[in-house]
Amino acid sequence: MTKNEYIESLIKADKIKHTVDKSINFQFQIGSKTLGEEKVLIAGPCSVESKDMIIDVSLKLKEIGVDALRGGAYKPCTYPVRKSVNGWKEGLQKEGLEYLLNAKDKSGLPIVTEVMDASKINLVSEYADIFQVGTRNFQNYTLLDELGKQDKPILLKRGTWGTLDEILGACERIIEGGNTKIAICLRGVVGMPSYRHIFPSTRWAPDLMMIPALKEFTNIPIIYDPSHATGYRNFVLPISKAAMALNVDGLIVECHPKPEKSISDPDQAITFNNLKKIKELFKN
Repeated sequence: MTKNEYIESLIKADKIKHTVDKSINFQFQIGSKTLGEEKVLIAGPCSVESKDMIIDVSLKLKEIGVDALRGGAYKPCTYPVRKSVNGWKEGLQKEGLEYLLNAKDKSGLPIVTEVMDASKINLVSEYADIFQVGTRNFQNYTLLDELGKQDKPILLKRGTWGTLDEILGACERIIEGGNTKIAICLRGVVGMPSYRHIFPSTRWAPDLMMIPALKEFTNIPIIYDPSHATGYRNFVLPISKAAMALNVDGLIVECHPKPEKSISDPDQAITFNNLKKIKELFKN
C-alpha cells in the first residue's frame, strides 16, 4: 500500500476529515500579513534571558523586517536543569512571558511562545498572540483538545518521529474543537541513519520532503524551522533556501545577539547579519 493509498483509506474511514478539506480556510494573521497568502518570517532567541535582552532583540528584528518574535518563556529540556542561570531554569516562565509582552509593546511584533500543558493555556494566552506546541507535546492530546477550543492561532511542531498521517491526525484534533487557525511546523526528524555521517553530534535530519507531501493533501500553512532541523548555524541559511524553494509558507529561525552565549541551543542560533540574509529570500 502506498502512502497516498494509506491516507486515502484514513479519509474513507472518516479518521481524517477536516485537515484534508481544502474548502476550509486555515489562514490567519501574523502582524500585517496573512499566513497562507504571504510568506512570514518568525525569529528570536530560543529562550527569553532577560527583559533588556528580549526588548533589544525585538527592536532589531523589527528593523530587519521580521513578522513575529519567538522566544521561550517555558523551555522544556531533555535532562533536569539543576542550577539556575540568572533566574533561568527551564525558562524564566511567567517572568519571561511578562518580558515578551514588554518587547511586544516596544516593537509591535506579535509573540509566538510555547505552552507546555493544558493548565497553562489561560496564563500563556494573556501574553501570546500565537501558541506554539513543542515537538515533545506533538501528541499531547489533552493539550491539543483544549487548544482546539481557543480562538488564537496554533503553531504545531512536528514530533521528531511524526509520520504524515500522525501530523494530519494531530491537526485534526485541534480543528475538531473548532479552531482552524493552525500552522504545521516542520523541524527535523530522527534519521535512520541520521546525518551522523556529516557530524557525529547531529541530532536531527531535515524533513524537507514532508513539505510537498503535506501540500498534496492539505491547505494548512507550513512553517519550516531550519534551526532545529540542522542544529548547526552554518546550515541554517542553505536549508532555509531549500525550504523556500519548496514553497513553504514561512520560516521560524533562532537568532541571538551573541549566539555562542545563548543559554539554550547556542550551536544553532544565528547572528542578526545572517538573519538579514534569510530575510532577503523573501524578496524573490
